[in-house]
Amino acid sequence: MFAMSAIDPKEEIQKYQGYNIQGSLLKARMLYIHVNHGAVAVKQVLETLPQETKELLSKPIYIGEWYPIAALMLLDRAISNVLASGSDKVFEDLGTFSAGVNLSGAYEPLTRKNIQEFLELTAVLHKTYQDFGDAQYLKLANNAALVQFQYPVVPPENFCRSGLGYFRRAVELCGGKNALVRKTSCQRQNDLFCEFRIEWQEY
Repeated sequence: MFAMSAIDPKEEIQKYQGYNIQGSLLKARMLYIHVNHGAVAVKQVLETLPQETKELLSKPIYIGEWYPIAALMLLDRAISNVLASGSDKVFEDLGTFSAGVNLSGAYEPLTRKNIQEFLELTAVLHKTYQDFGDAQYLKLANNAALVQFQYPVVPPENFCRSGLGYFRRAVELCGGKNALVRKTSCQRQNDLFCEFRIEWQEY
């Protein structure tokens, strides 16, 4: 029997009540499990979730619909516990996989050969994918930029860790190479923003 982390799922659900993400994120997570670990692993992960979340994720997930962000957070933690022995690295892998699936599929029109345009569009369309918080983009150089997020309730660290993998893969899909993505500030540390510094080389 797999155990969830010490964080109480009920507290997690209550803390983020009213905050939602698009189904594309959840759908990519479920596909990640199936592709990398098989159908049996999907069942194993779902069995560790609170009943309400398990029932939600056992139904078809629709890309354009809203789902509680707590479902994503609980699912990510379950994937880490069940399939990665609690490793934090899997969160970056999930972000990488999500970018590969979504930016090569439903959201492929958002990708740009001009990486700066893509990052700017990411900030502009922030609330298309999550209905909470604000985002802004700042160009630092031809091959460097900041993307900053400000949240009313700060998501857990694994949410930001997945962002590292997401932006790294997204830059590659937009034509960049040797992408370096760093978290340079964090609201959990009383900074004003959760900030990603993104640098790359052109092909």
